[in-house]
Amino acid sequence: MTEKTILIDLTTSYAFRHWKPMGILRVEHEVWRGFQAHFGARACGVIYDGARDGFYRIPQEIFDELIFRNGCHPVAPERAVSARSRWRSWMRIGRFLWRAQRSRKRFRGAHEAARSSREEAIAGELLHLSVQEYGLMRRALVALERVFPALAVRIQQLDALHHRAHYGLLRTVHEDICTPANRIDPREVGDYVSAGGFWSDDRYRCAYRMRTEHGWRVRYYIHDLIPVLWGHLAEPTTRKTYPPALHWMLWGVDQVWTNSETTRCDLLAHAQAHGYPALDPEKVEPILLGADAALGASEAAIRAGIFVHRQLEPGRFVLMVGTQEPRKNYDFVYRLWRALNERHPGEVMPLVWVGQPGWLIGPLLEMVRNDTGLPHGAIRIFADVEDAELAELYRACRFTIYASHYEGWGLPVVEALSHGKPCLTSDAPALIEAGGGASEPIGLFEGERWLARCHGLMTDEAAYAGALARAARFRARGWGAFREDLTSSFEALDSATKFQVREDAA
Repeated sequence: MTEKTILIDLTTSYAFRHWKPMGILRVEHEVWRGFQAHFGARACGVIYDGARDGFYRIPQEIFDELIFRNGCHPVAPERAVSARSRWRSWMRIGRFLWRAQRSRKRFRGAHEAARSSREEAIAGELLHLSVQEYGLMRRALVALERVFPALAVRIQQLDALHHRAHYGLLRTVHEDICTPANRIDPREVGDYVSAGGFWSDDRYRCAYRMRTEHGWRVRYYIHDLIPVLWGHLAEPTTRKTYPPALHWMLWGVDQVWTNSETTRCDLLAHAQAHGYPALDPEKVEPILLGADAALGASEAAIRAGIFVHRQLEPGRFVLMVGTQEPRKNYDFVYRLWRALNERHPGEVMPLVWVGQPGWLIGPLLEMVRNDTGLPHGAIRIFADVEDAELAELYRACRFTIYASHYEGWGLPVVEALSHGKPCLTSDAPALIEAGGGASEPIGLFEGERWLARCHGLMTDEAAYAGALARAARFRARGWGAFREDLTSSFEALDSATKFQVREDAA
């Protein structure tokens, strides 16, 4: 008897294929690599199409280009620059909203031709707004959402369309994938594996239905419960879409993997507290992420060029890595550095923030840039750092800081320790777990301890040597171990299920 297909959902990787494979994208890639290497042709990479409500096989001839090589690099279309005044920007926004509504009426209908025409027309109008004007409009829509909750879905759809329009992804190979020949026959599927952003569309509903109607075994890799447990610090759209997706997942799941024991405990506690079907603790297993640090140094000339360009002195700066958003607690570290410079003028090393600006961070960044109480260059903000340069910054920094309120895992902690650098973290459980006893957690209410430890690591060589020795105890975990543990866990439950079926039949 031929074994049934294992679907590996790569929808998130496909949707963000022009991005560097970091975070969830990297996990989704590694899940595919693990299953493809272990199960061969039985593993099938698919994407979900919401308009057709089904999963589609990615043709082999374009698979690597789309998923692994980030080979889809269309020329981004030109878009408008911001108007010279705020009122002119609002006039543009009003014109866009009027024309978008007119396009919705012009291309009515749920069929594919109408949907494509509607999206193309609205996307063309989006390009008449600058990025800043789109942000202005979006903030206004989010404010209106409090009065009209139904706007949440429209905002999510508009964000997805804006993303595609901005990067020139409207005319894609999507129609080459979503053909009748590539549509997955649910009767041929045994397992569905999702490790991406399953809350961003209706794929979780489809998987639930396939489990009910065709007996699919549904398995999810859960990264965190931040939108549920820390919703006030989560991005607004995710705060709306994640809870219902988690609800459907908890009502129809056969196996769950988490990125940490912290997330596992959070998930089990959430399910129990809210009346979901009891999750078998043995079927909820932490599979820790890999972090293959780029430990080999670059050529001396390239390395020197990086620090000249960034105006940094190797060994004389402190590093903080992560998306710039409220949950990462950049405001705490800003106040920490301000207080250090007030107490110890001339002794404080520059603090380097590396990461893309996230939601609701603009006011803080503006405050940092305009703060005359900070010495010039006390905090440097780098949003355009390549992987190789980030590895050099890790190697050359004095120590790192990660003061996040809450995480499902702590990849920057692992990366810092993998490079042998001391890492000061908050006492969030996942960060302590990620540090494996080699990081230094300090409570966020212990401000004096933060001040003393940061100053000590910058000025006391004996204290710094001790911190280096502590960091050296860390043992990094590679992605190969992640892939092996994941497929072994899959097979263990698969074998147990088959054994139970045979026992029941007997």
